[in-house]
Amino acid sequence: MEKKSTERVTLSIPTWEDLESCLRVKMRGWLQDMLEAEVDELLGRAKSERRKAVDPVPGYRNGYGKPRRLTLSNGTVTLRRPRVRGVEKRFESRLMPLFGNRPAKCTSRLRAGGVSCGAVVPAGTDCSYGSAVG
Repeated sequence: MEKKSTERVTLSIPTWEDLESCLRVKMRGWLQDMLEAEVDELLGRAKSERRKAVDPVPGYRNGYGKPRRLTLSNGTVTLRRPRVRGVEKRFESRLMPLFGNRPAKCTSRLRAGGVSCGAVVPAGTDCSYGSAVG
């Protein structure tokens, strides 16, 4: 005997909020992968990979720093910046600089141009031309 249900069936049409939250999760993963790739490039090896026996690149991973919030146009994502120890020069990510969200030069130009201050601008970018500052 079939069981009849009196519950109403809801359609599984995604709403804008569902799509937006899914996009934030994907963006967080993508940005975190970019941070990890910067460290891979600096150290010359992937995470959990051993150093080369001959002429190894100095430095090693040392966990993650405090979680940092990055505000995007569709919301805020939390990222964990990888820490690197034992290198000659302090590691600073091109994606997320150590201090501040963007250079002061960009902030003043963004405000003067009427652009929202929540825009993401990589460090070292000249906002008026979109090229790197020399």
